[in-house]
Amino acid sequence: MTRFPARLVTIVSLVACVSLAAAPGAVAADRLPVRSVDDSSLSMANRIGAVDNVVTAMDARIDRIIGSLPEGHPPAPIFESLTASQASMHTLIATIDSKLCTQDTTYGTGDASLADGDVFAEDRTASGLTNQLGSVRTVLAEANGRLIRIIGSMPVGPTTFELEVALTAVRQTAAGGFDAIAIRIGTDIHPPSPCHSA
Repeated sequence: MTRFPARLVTIVSLVACVSLAAAPGAVAADRLPVRSVDDSSLSMANRIGAVDNVVTAMDARIDRIIGSLPEGHPPAPIFESLTASQASMHTLIATIDSKLCTQDTTYGTGDASLADGDVFAEDRTASGLTNQLGSVRTVLAEANGRLIRIIGSMPVGPTTFELEVALTAVRQTAAGGFDAIAIRIGTDIHPPSPCHSA
């Protein structure tokens, strides 16, 4: 009879150890780090595609953050961070629209590389979610700076169809994040309709 409890203790201990070993993997899988380098030897469309990959990762982070929020209206620090993140998405959209919808010239010197390890991903507290949204805004600002630099290096004149398609993809990704936040905070504010269609 004493052997049964000993086996039970061994089994429970093994299950606990396996659970602890699996837990970091489960949490780490939830992290969405980004690392991107602007390679000027690539085509403009590929460089813009790299920006779209970064914005897509930020959309996924926003979805994760929104999924972590309690029901009802987001609390004060998170609400403000959500609206600020929405404004960051709008800035990207405005950068793209300035290239595709006007003849204005855009100049910029955005960094060639950007990286963010999504270090606050595991923290689901109000402070942690606010920090996550701050990281999203930082990455979006860097992505916008890079996009401005890429657009500034484009040849003068009308945008080629290939580049219009690439820019429109980034715009759609940013608009998706913008709309996700709008739905969660309960506003009717959405990005402007595109002046172009690729």
